[in-house]
Amino acid sequence: MISLQDRRVSKSCIQPLRTAALLLCVSALVAMPGRAQRSPTSPDSARRDSVAVLADSLGARLARAEAAIALLQQQLAVEATTAVRTRSRLQLELSGRVLTNSYLTSGRGNSAELPLFVREPLAAAVGAGGRPGTRAVGVSLRQTLVGAALSVDSVLGGTFVADIDVDFFAGGTAAAAEPFAFPQVRLRTVNAQLEWSRTTLMVGSESPLISGLNPVSLAAAGTPGFAVAGNLWNWIPQLRLSHTIFRGAAGSTPVAVRLHGAALAPVVGVRHLGEPDAIDAGERSARPAMEGRASMHWGAADGANDARAEVGLGVHRGWMRLSGDSSTVTRAIAADARIGLSHGVSLLAEGYAGRAIASLGGGGIAQTFGTPAAGALLGAPIRDIAGWLQLNAQVHPTVLSGVGCGLAAANARDLPRRLRNGSCEAHLIWRPTQPVLVGLEVRRIGTVYSTGAERATHLNLAMGFEW
Repeated sequence: MISLQDRRVSKSCIQPLRTAALLLCVSALVAMPGRAQRSPTSPDSARRDSVAVLADSLGARLARAEAAIALLQQQLAVEATTAVRTRSRLQLELSGRVLTNSYLTSGRGNSAELPLFVREPLAAAVGAGGRPGTRAVGVSLRQTLVGAALSVDSVLGGTFVADIDVDFFAGGTAAAAEPFAFPQVRLRTVNAQLEWSRTTLMVGSESPLISGLNPVSLAAAGTPGFAVAGNLWNWIPQLRLSHTIFRGAAGSTPVAVRLHGAALAPVVGVRHLGEPDAIDAGERSARPAMEGRASMHWGAADGANDARAEVGLGVHRGWMRLSGDSSTVTRAIAADARIGLSHGVSLLAEGYAGRAIASLGGGGIAQTFGTPAAGALLGAPIRDIAGWLQLNAQVHPTVLSGVGCGLAAANARDLPRRLRNGSCEAHLIWRPTQPVLVGLEVRRIGTVYSTGAERATHLNLAMGFEW
């Protein structure tokens, strides 16, 4: 239902247009006959024909103007009835992407829908049926995303911005034989920020501060691409503070330097050896994980791909209590880059060296500890070096293409099950018209064990729409 205020807005927008159209018509009627009379060679019949044609033309123009005004009035009415408003009149924006992923996976990936690494080889025969197949075909809507963003000015002297994103990648429990037939909603990220001219305070659940980038992909949204192959992505509750310490220019290019700090929830995914209450070993350390990062930004503030760049260097340190009162330290140092090149080409890259950081999202090739020695309950904390890189090009206003690779290598001295894991992909995303999108991606994965290397191939066709 359109409110009285909405009607007033519509009338106020339409009345000037109607008045302008009528004035234009009247002025034309007054001016044109004068021009006809100034032609001494035109007979009276021709003069009358000209006036008649002119009247018909003006009538047609007036009819078209009235039709345009009616269309505008209709559009304003639709806008008034469909606009999203909050009770307090804050600015709210909804977004989403409904995505259907059809996939063919060849090889024993850890998942047919979104493989991250390849499983260890099986024995020569498994049970009475022998070895299982290594190919799988499926269709899923679990990578559908829904989000909302809220903003308001003049909050404690700054701007308040908040957003939330959810998907349906939590799986389903309706029936054991149909685990994904009824996808469950899963909270991905949520944060609230207060932004001042130089300082930003954020609280919420986000990617690690030291690894905030994710590769472009329609095939890997439920778990970001290159996870377990160099990408630390896990969404972790945290408190962040960022401050700009320098703003200037190098010639005509604006430059800024920022410092960031974060305190993260200390969850590491393992428990104290004598833990009676199922408390995480990170929580038993009784201290949050800490991260810091320095970043430099340059280029236009409008965010154009051809003129924006950011590089950063970060550190992570956490603790977990595994036995007695002693603590084991988790740590990492990471670097990242996002650089817009010329002609619509952009570069995304991250790399890190870490120790026992599987909880950050696949560090150590999703391994926290290596194989324990004889008589020991836990192995050594796994150290690894990893990174990924992706190059994207806007080859057409409606077509984005790109290629990328990621690689993680665990330290063999820590006796990990998975020694190396690599993933390379090529993708093509087509947006023919709003809101339709189509994506095609092929991914090749290779995982190295002490017994040899295993490989898998994943082909994914994504179709859907977004708003």
